[in-house]
Amino acid sequence: MLLCKRRTRCEARVGGSNEPPWMASNKRWALALLVVLLALLAAGCTRQKAESDQVTLVLAYPADQKTRPLYRETVARFERKHPGIRVRLLEIPKDYYRKVLVMIAGRNAPDLMWMGQSFAEFATRGAFLDITDRVARELNLEEYLPQAIQWYRIEGKQLGIPFGVDMEFIAYNKKLFDEAGVDYPRDDWTLEEFLEKAKRLTKDRNGDGRIDQYGFRGGLDCSAFGAQILAEDGSRACCNTPQMVRHLQFHLDLAHKWRVAPLPDAIQQEGLDIYAAFRQGRAAMMRMYTWDLPALREQCREIDWDIVNGPKVVQRGYWASSQAVLISSETRHPDEAWLLCKEFFGPEFQRSMAQRGLPTNLKIAREVIAANRERPANLAALLKASDALYPFPRVAHLSELLQHWWNANESVNCLRATPEVAVARAERAINRAIARGR
Repeated sequence: MLLCKRRTRCEARVGGSNEPPWMASNKRWALALLVVLLALLAAGCTRQKAESDQVTLVLAYPADQKTRPLYRETVARFERKHPGIRVRLLEIPKDYYRKVLVMIAGRNAPDLMWMGQSFAEFATRGAFLDITDRVARELNLEEYLPQAIQWYRIEGKQLGIPFGVDMEFIAYNKKLFDEAGVDYPRDDWTLEEFLEKAKRLTKDRNGDGRIDQYGFRGGLDCSAFGAQILAEDGSRACCNTPQMVRHLQFHLDLAHKWRVAPLPDAIQQEGLDIYAAFRQGRAAMMRMYTWDLPALREQCREIDWDIVNGPKVVQRGYWASSQAVLISSETRHPDEAWLLCKEFFGPEFQRSMAQRGLPTNLKIAREVIAANRERPANLAALLKASDALYPFPRVAHLSELLQHWWNANESVNCLRATPEVAVARAERAINRAIARGR
């Protein structure tokens, strides 16, 4: 009887089982471990599903030291707003267009890609998504510089919205003007005023018969002379005209007749640092471009300088181009790509890129100009010039066509051909290239 009572108490301790206590304890641990493993498995499946639902976009752009942080900051901001989308930046610092063409030909195009002057060479290959309907629904194009919008329109299709305009201007050293007693140039100056200032600012400082300070370095755009290289539709060359001959002869005269600009050989000997001549006072005025502004602010911060539009010749005319991020026609995620695309022509990115170009949104452009407290003081010159911008036509094989023109232009500068011979030669070469491309 005593034995039976002890067995009953023991069985009661283990829940009525004949198993020893240590075995029951192990079972409880095993059950708890199973619960944990099931929870981890469920979490893993959820994470894998979330990862499979996430969209990854590839954006290609020509990275450089100044723009790289701007693109990275924009992508980071976009990913915070859209946690289901990841963006991989494909940074191509050299030979950008050729490498992107190879990717497209290999059916490995990025989802989005930066485009500038060579946009049409890609557009004619059907490389970009038509965003006309999206733009009509979501944007008021009257807020944008109309020329810039037109540059990314092919056959009535809007393929991109640019975030910035690249353009030329003349930078001038105010100290050299003050020393020579010459008034600063104004945006509405004439060619005669330009030449008069250039002559007074050209000096042989040490009397050795060699010019130490040139009044001007660079050139004026052919559009100011009423000349153009190509027809607007790219159907033929337009360079063999009296206006273009005058344009080329004018630049010869700057160096050889008036001696207010250095010879081409002297410019080549100066090397790649184009800012040195300006910084060291060897050029009072220089033709430069909006992408030069960051370097001017950094490398020429010790001198007092400003910018002005080029002088009117027969008309006001300035070279220009633009920049945009466009969506590939091959993307598998057009809606997500459109969200990212909008980030790059949106207000924050336009403001950040205003350090090296004119924002295409006119409201933002005016805000940037009004808020400017650094050099150049005359940042408004860029907006004043916006109604007289003459970009190269957006046509296929633009690089090849322009190369024929650069070859002719160089032959004039090096005195291997007269302007008349050079423009006739360029016309023939360009028209042959156009005919081959048809």
